[in-house]
Amino acid sequence: MFDRTLIETYAAGGQKLREAVAGLSEQQLQAFPIPGTWSIQQIVVHLNDSDAVGIDRMKRVVAMERPLLMGYDENTFMARLRYEDQPVAQTLELFDLGRRLWAITLRSLADADFERVGIHSERGKLTLDELMKDYIRHLDHHLGFIQKKRGLLAGGSGG
Repeated sequence: MFDRTLIETYAAGGQKLREAVAGLSEQQLQAFPIPGTWSIQQIVVHLNDSDAVGIDRMKRVVAMERPLLMGYDENTFMARLRYEDQPVAQTLELFDLGRRLWAITLRSLADADFERVGIHSERGKLTLDELMKDYIRHLDHHLGFIQKKRGLLAGGSGG
C-alpha cells in the first residue's frame, strides 16, 4: 500500500525551501561561501527547474504507458540558463505553486497508480512512487547545502 503521507511531504516542500532562504540578502543569495560550488540562488533555481522536469515526468507516468523520461545535465542547465539572473522570490513562488498544484492530482490517484512505470534514459524503470520520493529527497539534499552555506555566511566567510 502506498504511503499517502508522502504526498503531503512533497506538497510542503515549497514552504521548506522558502524557510531555508528567508531573510537572506541579494548579496548572500549570490555569494559563493564554498568556492567551486553553486550559490544559494543557483540552488533555488536548480530546484525549481528540476521540479518542473520532475512534475512533467510524473505526469507522463500517470498519463502514458511506460513513457520515456529523458535525463539532463544539471550543470549545463545552471551554466547556460543564467540561474544567477533569475529572481528568487518568483522562483520560490513557482516552486511552491508547482508542488501544491501537482499534489492535487497526486491526492486523487489510486494507490495502484503509484506503481505505474516510466523508463528513464539513464536510470531505467522508475515508478511514480520512486519519482515522488526522489524529488522529496532531492529537495532535502539541497536544503542541507543551503543550511551549510547559510552558516558560513553568518560566520562572515562569504565569498
